[in-house]
Amino acid sequence: MYQSPNKKIWTGRNDPFDGEDGHLWHHVVEVVDMEKSLVPAVHPNQVAILGFASDEGVKRNQGRPGAKDGPDVIRKAMCNLAVHFNSDELMIKDVGNVATVKSKLEEAQKELSEKVTTLLGAGYFPILLGGGHEIAYGHYNGIYEFVKDKPKRNIGVINFDAHFDFRSYANGAHSGSPFRQIVDDCEERGEQIHYLPIGINQAANQRAQFKVMEIYNQTYIPLEEVRIDTIEEIKMRILGFAARMDYIYITLDLDVMSMGFSPGVSAPAAFGVFPYLVRGMIKTILGTGKVISFDVAEFNPTYDDGRTAKLAASFVYDVAMSRKKKEKS
Repeated sequence: MYQSPNKKIWTGRNDPFDGEDGHLWHHVVEVVDMEKSLVPAVHPNQVAILGFASDEGVKRNQGRPGAKDGPDVIRKAMCNLAVHFNSDELMIKDVGNVATVKSKLEEAQKELSEKVTTLLGAGYFPILLGGGHEIAYGHYNGIYEFVKDKPKRNIGVINFDAHFDFRSYANGAHSGSPFRQIVDDCEERGEQIHYLPIGINQAANQRAQFKVMEIYNQTYIPLEEVRIDTIEEIKMRILGFAARMDYIYITLDLDVMSMGFSPGVSAPAAFGVFPYLVRGMIKTILGTGKVISFDVAEFNPTYDDGRTAKLAASFVYDVAMSRKKKEKS
């Protein structure tokens, strides 16, 4: 079910003596009802923030519920981000949420897909806020519907995650199955999936998951390899993957980082990738110019003390700022 944006969320600090130079995101984010007042983007540097208020997939995957409240809490953490752009360089619009109602996850994923396709078709860069990682299936399908008739349509999925999320969905979709669903859809269409999970934690994935990845001929970068002394090599591997793609969809599961940095997630981890390494990798991907969309997944405010929300907001900030129009030299 679509939920129109809540303007009351966008409040925060005010520094009136600084004028526009003292503006924060809550001063400039425009609230737009997608079903009533969405208009085509006036320039390619417009970002649309769309939430996926769902934890039905987490419940089905035997995880900790609470992620459905994630999108609005992340928005609140974004309110006091500093503005370093004008409206000619970057515009940010909050276009509301898609919510799972009465456990109807598949219907919500379909609606999310349609909203993503609409945003891309209208010229916006979507940033999606979760919600459980079931967000990925609807998000990917929305991207696919937008590019499927284009001459170049290879979509690369880069998933920062402690988990493969490649589980069986014989009893219905869930937060642990989105990428297996995507692979199966691609195989049905006679297409190849391009999937690169980064930060996979062996202790958090059963042997069955590794075997399935092997059966589907998928590669990954394990947690142990993502270190300060190897990060440049990892970035080169990422760039090699990106070079073969026409579009890249980045999905960030916040449990790829340890619970010391990211406690408010559905499945907390004792060990994880340092946030600044994740940040560096994401900036490398953004630098390719091929990123078509981005989401943050598995934020669960029930178990957060503010750290995870701020971390999610900071990643959103980096991605949004990457869309800022560059000054001509």
